[in-house]
Amino acid sequence: MKQSLFRVYFSFPIQLFVLHLRSNFLLLLIWLLLFLTVTGGFGRSMGFNFLFLDPEYMGKVDFWSFFIIGLAFGVFATAWNTTTYILNSHRFPFLATLSRPYGKYSINNFILPTIFISLYLYLIVDFQWFNEFAAQDSIVQDGLGFVFGVITILLMTVFYFHFTNKDLVLTGKPRSKMKIPSVLTALGVKNQRKIIEDARLNPYRSALRVDFFLNEWFRPRIVRSVRHYNFAQIQKVFQQNHTNALIIQSLSITLLILMSALVEYEFCRIPAAASVLILFSIFTTIVGALTYWLQEWRTIFIIFLLILVDKMMSFGWFYYENKAYGLNYTNTPAQYTYSNLEKLAAPSNYLNDMAETQKILTKWRSQFNYNPPLVVICVSGGGLRATLWAMQCLRESDKITGGNLLKHTVLMTGASGGMLGAAYYRELYHQKQLGAKINPNDERYLRNASKDLANALTFTYVVNDIFIPWINRKVNGHIYRQDRGYIFEQQLIENSEGLLKNDLNYYKKPEQNALIPMMFLTPVIVNDSRTLYISPQKVSYMMKTPFTLEGDDASFAEVDGVDFGALFKNNDAYNMRFASGLRMNATYPYILPNVYLPTNTSVEVIDAGFRDNFGTESGSRFLAVFREWIRQNTREVIIIQVRSSAKITEIPKERNRSLADNFNIFSSIMDVENQQDFHHDNYIGYLKSKLGYNKVHLLRYIYQPTLIEERASLSFHLTQREKNDVMNAIYLEENQKTLRRLQQLLKPRYAASRDTTTVATDTSQLIINNIQPVDSSASGSK
Repeated sequence: MKQSLFRVYFSFPIQLFVLHLRSNFLLLLIWLLLFLTVTGGFGRSMGFNFLFLDPEYMGKVDFWSFFIIGLAFGVFATAWNTTTYILNSHRFPFLATLSRPYGKYSINNFILPTIFISLYLYLIVDFQWFNEFAAQDSIVQDGLGFVFGVITILLMTVFYFHFTNKDLVLTGKPRSKMKIPSVLTALGVKNQRKIIEDARLNPYRSALRVDFFLNEWFRPRIVRSVRHYNFAQIQKVFQQNHTNALIIQSLSITLLILMSALVEYEFCRIPAAASVLILFSIFTTIVGALTYWLQEWRTIFIIFLLILVDKMMSFGWFYYENKAYGLNYTNTPAQYTYSNLEKLAAPSNYLNDMAETQKILTKWRSQFNYNPPLVVICVSGGGLRATLWAMQCLRESDKITGGNLLKHTVLMTGASGGMLGAAYYRELYHQKQLGAKINPNDERYLRNASKDLANALTFTYVVNDIFIPWINRKVNGHIYRQDRGYIFEQQLIENSEGLLKNDLNYYKKPEQNALIPMMFLTPVIVNDSRTLYISPQKVSYMMKTPFTLEGDDASFAEVDGVDFGALFKNNDAYNMRFASGLRMNATYPYILPNVYLPTNTSVEVIDAGFRDNFGTESGSRFLAVFREWIRQNTREVIIIQVRSSAKITEIPKERNRSLADNFNIFSSIMDVENQQDFHHDNYIGYLKSKLGYNKVHLLRYIYQPTLIEERASLSFHLTQREKNDVMNAIYLEENQKTLRRLQQLLKPRYAASRDTTTVATDTSQLIINNIQPVDSSASGSK
C-alpha cells in the first residue's frame, strides 16, 4: 500500500500539481478567484456567481449561452496549460522525447481543470433545478453545451500544436549521447551520478522525479531515462514549443483587441461570465510571461512598471477620460470655481429659474378643475433589480389610480438603476401622450426593463477598456472614443426599443407643457461631493438649501449643488444624450467609467447614490423651494419612495470578532444608506413643518424577497427567478397597504364610473409572465 501511494505521488499529474502549489502561486490565485466566484464566495451580493450559473446570450439562457461559457473556459484552460508548459517543461526533460509533448503535458495537467468542470456542472444542475425550476432535458442541454464548448477549444488547440510543435525525432539527432565530464572519470569517482546532479554544470539539475505519465488514452506509461540524449537538442525542442505557445497567445490577445470593433453587434456580446474567463486568460498569460522572462525579478519589475506608467499618465500618456456623449469638449472649458458657482446661484438667476418652473407648475395645475394632490416620485438605486422594481411599482400605482399617476406627478428623481426604470416608464407615458399605440403597463416593457446590461459592459471592458480605447464613435455631432460607457448606453437604448435615444433638449418642451413630469438626474461630483442637477430646465434654485434663497443674508449656506445646464451652456449642455445622463447617474466606480466633464479643472462624476440614493433630498428640496405655490395651488403633497432595500433593519447582534471583522468595523460606521435615511427623515419632518403635518404624505414601496432567501443581486444581470421575485414583491402586504393608501389619497377626485380598479390582497391572484406563485418543492420548465 505504501509503495503504491509512493508511485502515485511520483506520477506526472501529481508532480505537476505539487509544482504549481510550490512555484506558481500567482497563477493559482487566479484559479482561487474563479472557484470563489462560481461558488458565491466572492461577489455573491453583486450576483457574480449567477453570471456563470445562469448566463444569458441574446436574451436567452440555453445551450448556446453555456456553449460560449465552455469556449471561454477552454481558452482559459489553454492559457493555463501553455503558460505553465513554458514555465515548467524544463523540469520534465522526458517530455521532449515523446511525440506531441505539449499534448501529453496538457493531459497530465488535468487536475485543476477537471475539478472545476466537475464542480461547475454540479452547480449548474443544482441551480437550474432548485432555483430556476428548469426541466431535466433543458439542464442536460445546458451541461452538454458547456462540455462541447470546452472540447471544441481543446480540439482546436491540439490541432494547432500537432502541426507546429516538434519533438526530438523531428528536430534531428535524437540519440546523440551526452558526455560525462572527463575530470570526474579521471578522478575515479564512484558515485558520479550524485556529483553530476549536484554540479552547476549538470543540465538536469532542475529536473523533477517522475515515474510514469498518462498518454492520450489516459493509460499510465513508465518514464524512461533521458540522460543519454544531448541536452541541447532537448532544449531546442522546448524552445520551439515555447515559441509556438507565445505566438498563439499573442494572436489571441490581438484578436481580442480587434473584436472591440464588433461589440456593437449583438451576436458579439457574449455572456459576462465568458468575458470574465477571457480576462482571467489574459492575466494568466501576462503573469506567465513576466515570470518566464524575469524570474525572481518579476515583483520588482511590476512595481517599477506601475510607477513608470503612473508617471507617464501624469504627463498625459496612456491616459483616457470617459466623456458625456453630446457635450462639446472643444469649446472653452467651463470655469469650475466656487466664485463662478456663486454667480450661477445668484438671486437674479434663481428667481428667474423659479419663475420659469412656476409656469410649468401652473400649466400642470390647469389640467385640474380643483386643487389636486401633487406627487413627487423618488426611486432608489440598486442595479437592475431597482430598474425592474421601479417599473413594477409605477405600473401598479398607475393601474390602481386609473392611469392618472403621472398626470398628478410633477417631479421624478432618484439614483442609479431606479432612474433607468423611471425614465423608461416616463417615456412610454410620453409616447402614449403623443398618440402612439402604447400601453405603458404592458408586461412587454417589464421584460425590456429587466434585460441584461452586463454582457456588453463586461465584454467591452475585456476587449477594449483594459487596453487603450482606439475606436471612435460619432454622437450628436461630436467624436468620442468607444468604451464600456458608450456600449452600456447603446445596450440601454436597444433594451428600451430605442425610446431612450434622445438628447436632453428633447424633453424641454414636453416638460414645459406639463405633458410629462420633470426629471432631475443627480450624479455626485467626485471632487467636492456636490450634486450635479441635470435637467432640460434651468434649475439654479437647486444649488443651495432652499431656506437661504429668501432674505438678505444667504451667505451662511454654501453652494452644494450645480445646475448642469447653466455651468455648461457654452458646451452644448442640452445636446448631451439623455442616456449619458442616466449613465452618469448610475456610475458605480469601476463597473462603469467615471465621466469627466469639460471644465478648467478635471471634474468627474459618479453614482447619485453616494449622496442621495433614495432621491428624497432632491425631491424635498424642490418641494421646499416652491412651498408657497404648493400651499396655494394643491390640496396635499404625496412623496412616493420606491426603495430596493428595507427602511428599517434589525440591529446586528454582538458576537466575537475575528481579525477581519475588526477591519470591517468601518463598514458599519460608514453605512451610507442608513446615514442618508437619518438625514432624509429630517428633510421630510422639516417639510411637514412648512407645508403642514397633514399635508405631506410619504408612501414607501419596499422590495423584500418573496421567492428567494436573499435579495436579488445588486447587478446588471438578473436570473429569471430573481426577476419573478422582484415583481412578486408588490404583493407583499406592506406594499399592498401603500397601493391602497395611494388609491385612497387620489380616489376622491375620480368619477365614480372610473373607480373600478381593485387591489390584490394575497399572492393567490398573482400571475406574472405566465408564472404562478412558486412552490419551492416543485419543478417545472425554464
